[in-house]
Amino acid sequence: MKLGEPQFSEAALSAAGFRHVGKNVRIHARASIYGTRNITLGDNVRIDDFAVIIATQPVEIGSNVSIPNFCFLGARHGIVLEDFVTLAPGVKIFTASDDYLGDKMTGPTLPAEFTGGKSGPVMVRRHTIIGAGSVILPGCTLGEGCAVGALSLVSRSLEPWGVYAGIPVKRIKDRRRNLLRLEAIWRERQLSAS
Repeated sequence: MKLGEPQFSEAALSAAGFRHVGKNVRIHARASIYGTRNITLGDNVRIDDFAVIIATQPVEIGSNVSIPNFCFLGARHGIVLEDFVTLAPGVKIFTASDDYLGDKMTGPTLPAEFTGGKSGPVMVRRHTIIGAGSVILPGCTLGEGCAVGALSLVSRSLEPWGVYAGIPVKRIKDRRRNLLRLEAIWRERQLSAS
């Protein structure tokens, strides 16, 4: 056995009931994935051990996306991770939260009519990177090319091509776009290799 294994085989991924599975998808056997029928996986996706995805509603994961150890994606209201999104270990993405003020009850064992809080889908646009331990709250869109520093709290949507950090996040500066030139070179090499 190689270090870092076991990963699911192509046959196992095909039989798991995903909505779609692209090429070169690597999912560690110790990842916990619920609601596979609601999950679309692009090409070159990597999901590491101890990542948790709960797909009550659709989860769309684009190509060249990494979901490492201890990440949590709770998709009660849908999550989209577009191409080239990178999550660092321990990122948490929530599409629903509980009511902490006492107007509603809390907990996943109760019917929805008794619980409530903020809810809404989360959209993470192309080339976004989210640092270790960061939390994304319901209803947020992270614009293309965002960089979110480690241990940040994203409680509102973020404008494209910014570097953000803090609790709650604040835009620190603009993010350079050289990576778009590198993407074009990479894509050209992929076409010539096929």
